[in-house]
Amino acid sequence: MVEAIGAGVVGTGPNGVHRPYPRAGGLAEAVVRLQAGADERARGHGAGPVGRVLTAIAEAADDGPPDAAREFRSALLAEVVRRYLRAVRAHARPGSVPRVWQVVLDRWEAGADPVRTTLAGAHALVGYDLAPAVVSACTVLGRAPGRAERAVVQDVVGLIADAVTAVAADADPLTRADARDLILLGSRGEHWRRAEHLWAVRGRPSEAEKERAALDGHAALVASALLGPG
Repeated sequence: MVEAIGAGVVGTGPNGVHRPYPRAGGLAEAVVRLQAGADERARGHGAGPVGRVLTAIAEAADDGPPDAAREFRSALLAEVVRRYLRAVRAHARPGSVPRVWQVVLDRWEAGADPVRTTLAGAHALVGYDLAPAVVSACTVLGRAPGRAERAVVQDVVGLIADAVTAVAADADPLTRADARDLILLGSRGEHWRRAEHLWAVRGRPSEAEKERAALDGHAALVASALLGPG
């Protein structure tokens, strides 16, 4: 069970040089530790298929030369993983769980199909968590979201789309069609427009909270539709 999620994981670069940004792989290790329980649908361990998606994309975070893009990618994915772990922790005990994760985690524990849980979880990550994670990562790194950050976000969405495609490859025709529709939805760039808007209103907490709540509500509806009756 998730007991505590720290404020971040600070890594070191080659030769032990301090690297002052969160390391996605460090937080992904927490997901890996929860994986066995998540696969068994144990409360407080998350949804097994979602854990596998997060582990896969986090492993890609530290690939490549140590440049600004890699720095942002690592910080972004660390925040995405952290948001998921917070939702898992809140779901395990009385707490405020984002509606979309309430849907995904409740349905997983109730026996939802693994492939459809992958689709619903992927949508939660892209449709709800990604935009606020961009704002958090940019704030931590002291930069505004620009062209380079957008390219990284598109890469992350592509990694999630690849995971969805792989999992749905042997599914029934309806599930494969839903997977294609989900990938098409993610390719339209709406997640980046949401991130830019949240960045623009970051200094207005009430407005920002309303925007995040709207994202959550919409993502929860889509996740429910992807999971089907239950």
